[in-house]
Amino acid sequence: MIYMVIGTQNSGKSELAEKLAMETGDDNKIYLATMKIYDKAGHERVKKHRLQREGKGFITIEHEYNLLAVLDKIDTPKETTILLECVSNLVGNELFENKAWNEKLLKHLNDPDLYDRKKEFADIISKDIKNLSGQISNLIIVTNEYDYEGSNYDDETRLYVELLSMVNERIIRFSDKVYDLRKGRKS
Repeated sequence: MIYMVIGTQNSGKSELAEKLAMETGDDNKIYLATMKIYDKAGHERVKKHRLQREGKGFITIEHEYNLLAVLDKIDTPKETTILLECVSNLVGNELFENKAWNEKLLKHLNDPDLYDRKKEFADIISKDIKNLSGQISNLIIVTNEYDYEGSNYDDETRLYVELLSMVNERIIRFSDKVYDLRKGRKS
């Protein structure tokens, strides 16, 4: 099964995702952490999430890129639930830290073929997530949504938010169950 939990910041996404992971019945539960820590706030967020998971039987694997490579670290993938936390970090890591995407997207913000490059990015990231789900018992995906309509974001941030939205749309299409915690929306 593929579960997607989408919401705004501090909407309870992580708590719900952990609850879903506990209910799958799989003995092997992997918390796949994609957050790259840059500052004290990042360390505090990680500490909060670790405390929240304490005693629930999760094995944490920190993996910021190339999701499929995580399968090499799991002995029995078909008996494993992975909680992927979170897609917004993964998209940011790929966009800002992966030189190939950086060259294709950030260095060409005004190119007429940028749409095709954005589509390629969203297709590849979402395909990797879908392929991961096909190798394991259950995948629980946590992601954020940011509103970029009418915002004062710079061009790079606007691109990031748009790419995340495109990836989220693709994940929604192949998820078996979507839990929508965005403000003003019902699941």
